[in-house]
Amino acid sequence: MTEIDVKGCQLFVTDTGGELPPVVFLHGFLFDGRQFDAQVAALSDNYRCVTIDFPGQGRSTLSTVGYSTENLSAMMAMAIEQLGLGPVHLVGLSMGGFAGMRIAVRRPDLLRSLTLMNTSAQPHARAKMPKQVLLASVARVAGVGLPPVLDGAEDEMYGIGFRTDPASAALRQTWRDRWSDSDRSGLFHTLMDMMRRSDFRPSLAQINVPTLIISGGVDVSLPPEHSREMHELLSGSRYVELAEVGHSSAVEEPAEVTSVLRQFFAAV
Repeated sequence: MTEIDVKGCQLFVTDTGGELPPVVFLHGFLFDGRQFDAQVAALSDNYRCVTIDFPGQGRSTLSTVGYSTENLSAMMAMAIEQLGLGPVHLVGLSMGGFAGMRIAVRRPDLLRSLTLMNTSAQPHARAKMPKQVLLASVARVAGVGLPPVLDGAEDEMYGIGFRTDPASAALRQTWRDRWSDSDRSGLFHTLMDMMRRSDFRPSLAQINVPTLIISGGVDVSLPPEHSREMHELLSGSRYVELAEVGHSSAVEEPAEVTSVLRQFFAAV
Protein backbone atom coordinates (compact mmCIF):
# COMPACT_ATOMS: atom_id res chain seq x y z
CA MET A 1 0.00 0.00 0.00
CA THR A 2 1.23 3.45 -0.87
CA GLU A 3 0.10 6.96 -1.72
CA ILE A 4 1.12 8.95 -4.76
CA ASP A 5 0.64 12.66 -5.37
CA VAL A 6 -1.35 13.45 -8.52
CA LYS A 7 -2.33 17.10 -8.98
CA GLY A 8 -2.11 17.67 -5.23
CA CYS A 9 -4.33 14.71 -4.37
CA GLN A 10 -2.91 11.79 -2.40
CA LEU A 11 -4.18 8.74 -4.28
CA PHE A 12 -4.26 5.52 -2.29
CA VAL A 13 -2.73 2.62 -4.22
CA THR A 14 -2.37 -1.08 -3.50
CA ASP A 15 0.20 -2.97 -5.55
CA THR A 16 1.09 -6.66 -5.37
CA GLY A 17 4.41 -5.81 -7.08
CA GLY A 18 6.75 -7.94 -9.14
CA GLU A 19 7.60 -8.12 -12.82
CA LEU A 20 4.35 -9.78 -13.89
CA PRO A 21 2.03 -8.18 -16.48
CA PRO A 22 0.17 -5.37 -14.68
CA VAL A 23 -3.59 -5.19 -14.17
CA VAL A 24 -5.03 -1.91 -12.90
CA PHE A 25 -8.49 -1.96 -11.30
CA LEU A 26 -10.64 1.20 -11.13
CA HIS A 27 -13.64 0.93 -8.82
CA GLY A 28 -17.21 2.17 -9.02
CA PHE A 29 -18.86 5.08 -7.21
CA LEU A 30 -19.21 4.61 -3.41
CA PHE A 31 -16.69 1.79 -3.42
CA ASP A 32 -12.88 1.80 -3.42
CA GLY A 33 -10.13 -0.52 -4.60
CA ARG A 34 -11.32 -3.20 -2.18
CA GLN A 35 -14.23 -3.78 -4.56
CA PHE A 36 -11.75 -6.01 -6.42
CA ASP A 37 -10.31 -7.87 -3.40
CA ALA A 38 -11.42 -11.25 -4.74
CA GLN A 39 -9.95 -10.64 -8.19
CA VAL A 40 -6.64 -9.36 -6.78
CA ALA A 41 -6.32 -12.39 -4.51
CA ALA A 42 -7.04 -14.83 -7.32
CA LEU A 43 -4.99 -13.19 -10.08
CA SER A 44 -1.92 -12.00 -8.20
CA ASP A 45 0.00 -15.24 -8.84
CA ASN A 46 0.02 -14.45 -12.55
CA TYR A 47 -0.38 -10.67 -12.69
CA ARG A 48 0.82 -7.59 -10.88
CA CYS A 49 -2.48 -6.31 -9.49
CA VAL A 50 -2.90 -2.62 -8.72
CA THR A 51 -5.92 -0.77 -7.33
CA ILE A 52 -6.29 3.01 -7.20
CA ASP A 53 -8.91 4.81 -5.09
CA PHE A 54 -10.52 7.76 -6.86
CA PRO A 55 -10.10 11.23 -5.29
CA GLY A 56 -12.55 11.83 -2.45
CA GLN A 57 -13.43 8.14 -2.19
CA GLY A 58 -12.04 5.25 -0.22
CA ARG A 59 -8.67 6.15 1.24
CA SER A 60 -7.66 8.90 -1.21
CA THR A 61 -7.78 12.57 -0.23
CA LEU A 62 -10.09 15.15 -1.75
CA SER A 63 -9.41 16.43 -5.25
CA THR A 64 -7.83 19.84 -5.72
CA VAL A 65 -8.92 20.13 -9.37
CA GLY A 66 -12.56 19.06 -9.29
CA TYR A 67 -14.38 15.79 -9.88
CA SER A 68 -15.41 15.92 -13.52
CA THR A 69 -15.15 12.62 -15.37
CA GLU A 70 -12.50 14.19 -17.58
CA ASN A 71 -10.39 15.28 -14.59
CA LEU A 72 -10.68 11.92 -12.87
CA SER A 73 -9.79 10.06 -16.07
CA ALA A 74 -6.72 12.24 -16.59
CA MET A 75 -5.64 11.67 -12.99
CA MET A 76 -5.91 7.90 -13.36
CA ALA A 77 -3.83 8.03 -16.54
CA MET A 78 -1.23 10.13 -14.72
CA ALA A 79 -1.19 7.62 -11.85
CA ILE A 80 -0.57 4.70 -14.22
CA GLU A 81 2.25 6.62 -15.84
CA GLN A 82 3.74 7.78 -12.52
CA LEU A 83 3.74 4.20 -11.24
CA GLY A 84 5.57 3.09 -14.38
CA LEU A 85 2.96 0.44 -15.17
CA GLY A 86 1.98 0.90 -18.81
CA PRO A 87 0.91 -0.85 -20.89
CA VAL A 88 -1.64 -2.39 -18.51
CA HIS A 89 -4.75 -4.50 -18.57
CA LEU A 90 -7.19 -1.82 -17.36
CA VAL A 91 -10.37 -2.99 -15.61
CA GLY A 92 -12.98 -0.33 -14.84
CA LEU A 93 -16.34 -0.87 -13.17
CA SER A 94 -19.09 1.76 -13.51
CA MET A 95 -17.34 5.13 -13.01
CA GLY A 96 -14.08 3.22 -13.33
CA GLY A 97 -15.33 2.29 -16.78
CA PHE A 98 -16.12 5.93 -17.56
CA ALA A 99 -12.45 6.66 -16.89
CA GLY A 100 -11.22 3.53 -18.65
CA MET A 101 -12.86 4.27 -21.99
CA ARG A 102 -11.54 7.83 -21.94
CA ILE A 103 -8.01 6.65 -21.18
CA ALA A 104 -8.30 4.15 -24.04
CA VAL A 105 -9.06 6.97 -26.47
CA ARG A 106 -6.68 9.62 -25.12
CA ARG A 107 -3.78 7.51 -23.85
CA PRO A 108 -3.88 4.21 -25.76
CA ASP A 109 -0.13 3.85 -25.17
CA LEU A 110 -0.91 3.06 -21.53
CA LEU A 111 -3.17 0.09 -22.30
CA ARG A 112 -2.64 -3.55 -23.19
CA SER A 113 -6.38 -4.26 -22.96
CA LEU A 114 -9.57 -2.70 -21.63
CA THR A 115 -12.35 -4.29 -19.58
CA LEU A 116 -15.56 -2.31 -19.10
CA MET A 117 -17.81 -3.64 -16.35
CA ASN A 118 -21.33 -2.50 -15.48
CA THR A 119 -20.76 0.80 -17.23
CA SER A 120 -22.06 2.97 -20.06
CA ALA A 121 -20.92 5.39 -22.74
CA GLN A 122 -24.23 7.27 -22.52
CA PRO A 123 -24.72 10.50 -20.57
CA HIS A 124 -26.41 10.21 -17.19
CA ALA A 125 -30.11 9.36 -17.31
CA ARG A 126 -32.08 12.56 -16.64
CA ALA A 127 -34.95 10.62 -15.07
CA LYS A 128 -32.68 9.50 -12.23
CA MET A 129 -31.31 12.92 -11.39
CA PRO A 130 -34.00 14.29 -9.01
CA LYS A 131 -33.92 11.26 -6.68
CA GLN A 132 -30.13 11.01 -6.74
CA VAL A 133 -29.63 14.72 -6.11
CA LEU A 134 -32.03 14.51 -3.16
CA LEU A 135 -30.26 11.51 -1.63
CA ALA A 136 -26.85 13.10 -2.23
CA SER A 137 -27.97 16.33 -0.59
CA VAL A 138 -29.30 14.48 2.45
CA ALA A 139 -26.07 12.48 2.68
CA ARG A 140 -23.97 15.62 2.42
CA VAL A 141 -25.76 17.21 5.37
CA ALA A 142 -26.59 14.24 7.59
CA GLY A 143 -24.04 11.65 6.46
CA VAL A 144 -24.13 8.53 4.33
CA GLY A 145 -24.90 6.33 7.35
CA LEU A 146 -28.63 7.13 7.40
CA PRO A 147 -30.64 3.95 6.73
CA PRO A 148 -32.63 5.49 3.82
CA VAL A 149 -29.38 6.50 2.10
CA LEU A 150 -27.73 3.13 2.68
CA ASP A 151 -30.83 1.22 1.59
CA GLY A 152 -31.12 3.37 -1.54
CA ALA A 153 -27.46 2.75 -2.32
CA GLU A 154 -27.87 -1.01 -1.98
CA ASP A 155 -30.92 -0.95 -4.26
CA GLU A 156 -28.75 0.66 -6.96
CA MET A 157 -25.55 -1.26 -6.35
CA TYR A 158 -26.69 -4.87 -5.97
CA GLY A 159 -29.01 -7.32 -7.65
CA ILE A 160 -31.97 -8.48 -5.58
CA GLY A 161 -30.52 -11.96 -5.15
CA PHE A 162 -27.34 -10.63 -3.55
CA ARG A 163 -29.28 -8.11 -1.45
CA THR A 164 -31.49 -10.81 0.05
CA ASP A 165 -29.00 -13.67 0.37
CA PRO A 166 -28.10 -14.32 4.03
CA ALA A 167 -24.68 -15.51 2.88
CA SER A 168 -23.86 -12.00 1.61
CA ALA A 169 -25.03 -10.18 4.76
CA ALA A 170 -21.59 -9.81 6.34
CA LEU A 171 -20.00 -8.45 3.18
CA ARG A 172 -22.88 -6.05 2.61
CA GLN A 173 -22.53 -4.80 6.17
CA THR A 174 -18.80 -4.27 5.64
CA TRP A 175 -19.53 -2.02 2.69
CA ARG A 176 -22.34 -0.22 4.54
CA ASP A 177 -19.83 0.58 7.28
CA ARG A 178 -17.32 1.85 4.74
CA TRP A 179 -19.94 3.96 2.99
CA SER A 180 -20.93 5.44 6.36
CA ASP A 181 -17.34 6.52 6.91
CA SER A 182 -16.99 8.08 3.45
CA ASP A 183 -16.19 11.75 3.01
CA ARG A 184 -19.50 13.55 2.43
CA SER A 185 -18.03 16.31 0.30
CA GLY A 186 -16.05 13.97 -1.93
CA LEU A 187 -19.04 11.75 -2.64
CA PHE A 188 -21.41 14.67 -3.23
CA HIS A 189 -19.17 16.44 -5.72
CA THR A 190 -18.22 13.21 -7.47
CA LEU A 191 -21.88 12.33 -8.02
CA MET A 192 -22.81 15.84 -9.16
CA ASP A 193 -20.01 15.90 -11.73
CA MET A 194 -20.61 12.30 -12.78
CA MET A 195 -24.18 13.25 -13.68
CA ARG A 196 -22.78 15.94 -16.01
CA ARG A 197 -20.54 13.58 -17.98
CA SER A 198 -20.71 13.83 -21.76
CA ASP A 199 -22.03 11.31 -24.26
CA PHE A 200 -18.98 9.22 -25.11
CA ARG A 201 -20.63 6.95 -27.69
CA PRO A 202 -19.27 8.91 -30.70
CA SER A 203 -15.72 8.30 -29.42
CA LEU A 204 -15.94 4.54 -28.89
CA ALA A 205 -14.87 3.77 -32.45
CA GLN A 206 -11.48 5.28 -31.60
CA ILE A 207 -10.71 2.53 -29.09
CA ASN A 208 -8.26 0.16 -30.72
CA VAL A 209 -7.14 -2.09 -27.85
CA PRO A 210 -8.70 -5.52 -27.16
CA THR A 211 -11.86 -4.85 -25.17
CA LEU A 212 -14.03 -7.00 -22.93
CA ILE A 213 -17.47 -5.79 -21.84
CA ILE A 214 -19.16 -7.36 -18.80
CA SER A 215 -22.72 -6.57 -17.76
CA GLY A 216 -25.07 -7.69 -15.00
CA GLY A 217 -28.32 -9.15 -16.21
CA VAL A 218 -30.32 -7.48 -13.40
CA ASP A 219 -28.27 -4.28 -13.11
CA VAL A 220 -30.80 -1.49 -12.45
CA SER A 221 -28.20 1.27 -12.23
CA LEU A 222 -26.74 0.77 -15.72
CA PRO A 223 -28.82 -2.00 -17.32
CA PRO A 224 -27.26 -4.46 -19.76
CA GLU A 225 -28.70 -2.52 -22.70
CA HIS A 226 -25.93 0.02 -22.14
CA SER A 227 -23.27 -2.66 -22.40
CA ARG A 228 -24.84 -4.27 -25.46
CA GLU A 229 -24.84 -0.88 -27.16
CA MET A 230 -21.14 -0.42 -26.43
CA HIS A 231 -20.46 -3.90 -27.78
CA GLU A 232 -22.19 -2.99 -31.04
CA LEU A 233 -20.23 0.25 -31.32
CA LEU A 234 -16.87 -1.30 -30.40
CA SER A 235 -15.79 -3.46 -33.31
CA GLY A 236 -14.14 -6.69 -32.20
CA SER A 237 -15.12 -6.36 -28.54
CA ARG A 238 -16.11 -9.39 -26.50
CA TYR A 239 -19.37 -9.30 -24.52
CA VAL A 240 -20.29 -11.32 -21.43
CA GLU A 241 -23.60 -10.93 -19.57
CA LEU A 242 -23.84 -12.41 -16.08
CA ALA A 243 -27.39 -13.51 -15.33
CA GLU A 244 -28.95 -12.54 -11.99
CA VAL A 245 -26.07 -10.15 -11.23
CA GLY A 246 -26.58 -6.49 -10.40
CA HIS A 247 -24.37 -3.41 -10.67
CA SER A 248 -21.45 -4.67 -8.58
CA SER A 249 -20.49 -7.81 -10.47
CA ALA A 250 -16.96 -8.02 -9.02
CA VAL A 251 -18.48 -8.24 -5.53
CA GLU A 252 -21.64 -10.21 -6.29
CA GLU A 253 -20.12 -12.90 -8.51
CA PRO A 254 -16.37 -12.77 -7.84
CA ALA A 255 -15.40 -16.24 -9.05
CA GLU A 256 -17.19 -15.91 -12.39
CA VAL A 257 -15.79 -12.41 -12.98
CA THR A 258 -12.29 -13.65 -12.20
CA SER A 259 -12.67 -16.58 -14.59
CA VAL A 260 -13.83 -14.30 -17.42
CA LEU A 261 -10.96 -11.88 -16.80
CA ARG A 262 -8.38 -14.67 -16.68
CA GLN A 263 -9.55 -16.08 -20.02
CA PHE A 264 -9.57 -12.63 -21.63
CA PHE A 265 -6.11 -11.62 -20.40
CA ALA A 266 -4.64 -14.91 -21.61
CA ALA A 267 -6.02 -14.32 -25.09
CA VAL A 268 -4.67 -10.78 -25.66
